[in-house]
Amino acid sequence: MLTIMDDTNPRGPAGPEPEGTGRQAEYDFFVSYHAKDHDWAKWVAWQLEDEKYRVLLQEWNFTPGTEWAASLRRDMTASERTIALVSETYLASAYEQRAWELAYQHDHGFARKLLPVRVEDCRLPGLLGDIKAFDLFDVADEAEASRLLLQWIVDAQTGRTKPTARPPFPGSTGTDPEQPGETSSRLLSPEALLTGTPLARMVEYPVRLRDKRAVELDLEHLRRACQRVIAERNVRAAVELDYLVAQNRPDVELSPDTYALVQRVKAEFRTEMRYMDGPQAQRRNLIEPLINLTNLVGAMFAHLPIEFVLHDTRDPLHSVCAVQNGFTGRQVGSPVSNVALSRIVNPPGAEAAVYQVRLPDGRRLRSATIPIYHRVFGLIALLCINVDAERFLPGAKGSKSLLETLARLPDNMVEEFFYG
Repeated sequence: MLTIMDDTNPRGPAGPEPEGTGRQAEYDFFVSYHAKDHDWAKWVAWQLEDEKYRVLLQEWNFTPGTEWAASLRRDMTASERTIALVSETYLASAYEQRAWELAYQHDHGFARKLLPVRVEDCRLPGLLGDIKAFDLFDVADEAEASRLLLQWIVDAQTGRTKPTARPPFPGSTGTDPEQPGETSSRLLSPEALLTGTPLARMVEYPVRLRDKRAVELDLEHLRRACQRVIAERNVRAAVELDYLVAQNRPDVELSPDTYALVQRVKAEFRTEMRYMDGPQAQRRNLIEPLINLTNLVGAMFAHLPIEFVLHDTRDPLHSVCAVQNGFTGRQVGSPVSNVALSRIVNPPGAEAAVYQVRLPDGRRLRSATIPIYHRVFGLIALLCINVDAERFLPGAKGSKSLLETLARLPDNMVEEFFYG
């Protein structure tokens, strides 16, 4: 699978002599990875070889009979740089630790011999954490991931990340001289960039309720939404559309025309999206703390018919992301209910709504929906609380036991003082 095996390096002169070898580097990159991440390793190696870099990859270059441990130091010293594809499994592997430690011994970061690439959201420990890493796990689009990877490689080789475009004057509040008549997006905060009508308020909103029975992603409406978002330069809706598609990508990819339009939206708003976290980071930073909050609040009322359901409002097709003390049949990954969808399409104010719900089996619940807003992204979640109130009525079966459970105090005693 090696595409370059002669002395010609289309990227310029052959690499410097590896330390202590007295010869030129045989390879530009040695890719260090754990077997669990072999798909990432093959993808990275393929991108590099497509650009005529010389890559050493265990899966491609280590033939049957090769003794891995003995080959490790030889292969790394035959390579100008080591790319470490970092995941939790990689960090836990003693063999892979030897790989990156060998690279670190030859260079402590000054010549950029060791290049950590995170393929999973994980914390880089110790010496590895001192080296600036590059993230691939949070890029959903393959073309964009390839572009970023190759640019990062060039930056590592040159030692600089100077942009090709002249930076705008920081004191200016007018227009970008390179884009007459347009305010420079480099001067804007995410709040200022995220303008336009929310996707859920558009008539083309692609999440539809069918016959009050199912929530579906309507690809025709999605295509129309893409076209309108581009025509109106609606940054907010573009970011929300990118988030929705990232969570439902397999369904969108079934329609090549729809997927192509989505990619066009991302291309049209690439500059603005550069200032935002990607969809996975948005979910991690915005929704996961709310999941933890929901789980902790639910634990306060464990073993009671008081249900807590957290909805991610920007992915109604899989909106339920936390359930505690569940009794209505929802589970993580379930779609929104008709009530939650109506609040997404017509967002309420900041106040919680308290109402009565009748379940199909006839039970009546005391319910509340609490909207959760973010200063940039607007409505991001709904926390729904359902109480099977009839079970607490005097004389109801088991009501005494429920009240005893509610009144039971934890064993852990803490003295707390409140000050005026």
